[in-house]
Amino acid sequence: MELKLEKQPRKYLASVDANTRIKFYRALDKLKNLEGNIVRLSGSNDLFRMKIDHYRILFRYSGGQIIVVETINTRTNIKYRRYE
Repeated sequence: MELKLEKQPRKYLASVDANTRIKFYRALDKLKNLEGNIVRLSGSNDLFRMKIDHYRILFRYSGGQIIVVETINTRTNIKYRRYE
């Protein structure tokens, strides 16, 4: 599958330290295979959340070959209501 990163995730990856960036790249590789702690968010058919320690990755997947990563942030800074 192909991953597409929106603007916010690209900027967030550029802003974190090297060790955290490596952790995210490993998680994004797992995400290509839909592996890991992934949960569908209520109120949406195509919006999912992946948990990595205290970080969250929000992405859209509708069963095709493209996964669109919309947000990467810490647990306390993610606003789920914005995506409902």
